Amino acid sequence: MMTKTMLAQEWNMSIEQAIEAEAQAQAICMQTEDFNRAYKAFVAKEKPVFEGD
Repeated sequence: MMTKTMLAQEWNMSIEQAIEAEAQAQAICMQTEDFNRAYKAFVAKEKPVFEGD
């Protein structure tokens, strides 16, 4: 959902605004439990199991 929203909004932004918006979106996503699961699975070379939180 975040990706679709960002893509729709970025059509009307300058490149600088789009880069800043992407940085903010990444910061939000990195605060989720799914990000933690993905990171831990990556380090352990395992497949992540996402729960949507």
